[in-house]
Amino acid sequence: MKKTLIVCSVFLLFAVTTLAQTPTYKELSETAYNLLKGQDYIGAHKAFHTMDSLYGISDFEALYYYYSLSHDFVHDSEAEKALMFRLAHNKCCDMRYLDDWARSQQADTLDYWNDIVAIVAPRGYQDTVYQNRLLAMNRANNAAWQMQHGSNTQDSVRDAMRMVNSANLSELKQLIAERGYLKQAKAAADSNDYDPEWLGHLIKRDRQVSIYDTVFYTRIEPLFQADQEVRHLLNKGLDEDSVLRVIHEVDSVNLIALKQLIAECGFPTLSRSGYKCCDYAALIAQHSPPEYLHWFLEQAQAAADSGDFIPSWIAYMTDRDLTHQDKPQIYGTQGFPLDGLTGMALIDDVEHLNERRRSMDLEPIEDYLPYMDMPDFYFHPSLVDYRQYSLNLHIESDTLRVSGFYLIPYDTTTYSGQPIKVDTAYSLPLADYRTADGAIVLRREGNWYPHINGELLTAQVHIKADDYYILGGTEWLPSFDIHLVLLPKDKYACKVIDSPIRPFHFYRLASDTTHYPEAYYREFVDSYNFYCSFFGDTLTDKPMNIVEIGDPQFVMCQSLRDMIIFGHYFYDVYTMIPDFSWIPHEVAHQWWGNGIFFEFRDYVLSESLNEYIKLQFLKSRGRGYEEQIAYYKTMMERAEKKLPIADIHSVESQDESIAIYHAAPYRLSLMKATSVNTALQQLYRKYKHAVVSRDTFLQECKTLQKWLKSK
Repeated sequence: MKKTLIVCSVFLLFAVTTLAQTPTYKELSETAYNLLKGQDYIGAHKAFHTMDSLYGISDFEALYYYYSLSHDFVHDSEAEKALMFRLAHNKCCDMRYLDDWARSQQADTLDYWNDIVAIVAPRGYQDTVYQNRLLAMNRANNAAWQMQHGSNTQDSVRDAMRMVNSANLSELKQLIAERGYLKQAKAAADSNDYDPEWLGHLIKRDRQVSIYDTVFYTRIEPLFQADQEVRHLLNKGLDEDSVLRVIHEVDSVNLIALKQLIAECGFPTLSRSGYKCCDYAALIAQHSPPEYLHWFLEQAQAAADSGDFIPSWIAYMTDRDLTHQDKPQIYGTQGFPLDGLTGMALIDDVEHLNERRRSMDLEPIEDYLPYMDMPDFYFHPSLVDYRQYSLNLHIESDTLRVSGFYLIPYDTTTYSGQPIKVDTAYSLPLADYRTADGAIVLRREGNWYPHINGELLTAQVHIKADDYYILGGTEWLPSFDIHLVLLPKDKYACKVIDSPIRPFHFYRLASDTTHYPEAYYREFVDSYNFYCSFFGDTLTDKPMNIVEIGDPQFVMCQSLRDMIIFGHYFYDVYTMIPDFSWIPHEVAHQWWGNGIFFEFRDYVLSESLNEYIKLQFLKSRGRGYEEQIAYYKTMMERAEKKLPIADIHSVESQDESIAIYHAAPYRLSLMKATSVNTALQQLYRKYKHAVVSRDTFLQECKTLQKWLKSK
């Protein structure tokens, strides 16, 4: 007895081990059908044979393919005979299939053919008229598709298919209305009288092919073609800005047409219009302005709740609607391209992402990433609400490799407890950032670093670039301070000027032998010392970096925290008007725009008030103030429009520039200086290292409300 138990245990262990290594029915089925598509019929026959040996094939479609392949490879065998009898007993088999076998394989010559007919004959031709009409439509459809294998152009194939569809689709709609075929099949499946897998195949095929509203389809199909064709231009090396303008124009025309079409024909649903109409309409809505997309999604969601809209499109539109509202997406369908890098837009509850995608008929996220040109899953650095982010940077020839991790706070996910750590890696082409003299300038506007507008965040950057001076980005800093300038040591030289408060490091091309007067260097130091007194804050004792990029094409000037970076052009400006040049303006930004930050790049608060603060420096030293005021007045007279200061949010025209940089500081200088200065100093002390909105400014600086509303 004990020996018997041991033998049985060994056998059971062997059986369990073997079973664990056996592919599932679904895996074998997918393999078999993929081999069929690849025209590997021998391999497909073996896969079907394995399926049948292990599990016993029951669904009609797989059984039919297994029989057809067996007819080719084991003709006149007992296996083929057994398969034919199994097919005959399947309730999906009727006399139409026997006619097909007799015609294509001469099965009616078999000595057991009469036995097969006797099994199937009671079912008869279950719907001869229906079948014949479907076959006629199928033959017309196949004939149109065969044209693509000839010498015809793609346009002619499309025209032929359109003509076939016009004739077939109304016929299909009429057939379904007359017979209710799918409804009958569903009812039969519910009573175990119809193969459920074959039913699922029919339903899926019907939804993806059938077009019930031919008028809607005929009018929306050209809109779909225009949408796709214009977007293909992005891959043809054309000017991107020009292509984007054309895309915007096409989207605007398509939106007008879609609104008119829905007004006349009703909102497209699967039961009313068919799959293609829903598909095309959703695509055009996806490319529409946020307000219309939101409206379209509401209508589509109502239909989807009863299974009458495409689930995947509900996912796409939901995610885009959420990103329009600056909210995390749900299904991970939306990427965010910026600055040569595409990353995912924020996603809520990352852990269960693939479960939600599967519920909406979407592939796993790892299979979706290649469509977004993403080698790995990561959020775009400019979007994530980071509390901690650690970056490792390494230069490889013309590429900057960025790797590291960020932590998603627990309160933005379904997790409880500790934040989630997510690793990421991406690359930036240095050709987009490297100047002709080898300097690498990664400014905060580039959004290459962890950043979200309107909130102070933190990051730590570790850089491996031994042959460069590394300026900025080496400590934990507020997000708007994450800038980085790397200067090749073999091309740039550093001049150090000591100051009582902090040293100044001036970086210039070593090959530039232009003599800079001491007054030029003193302009930086003197204005810095004045602002330390004005704001009551020396910022830090680290060196102040003044970087002049030698590339003549570099005509930018910007004040970053502990750094002012500019092109050689600005030195020429200094030599022309040294008493009221750009230098005090950029130095003032160390406090007004770096020590305190203004929401959404508010030019009035950041630039107009900075110009006013510069005026206080010029007045205090007794040189340049009157000339600057006269210059403001001259520029104001040249303006074509007198713009209200409060209405300005950008610098897109000459009049806006004059209003911000000349009219606004001039009018402010006419107010009582003590009152203005006190308000600005108090604002700085209260909101140092914080973001200030215009509403906050008006609340804290009530004495300046009249100025902000003036023209």
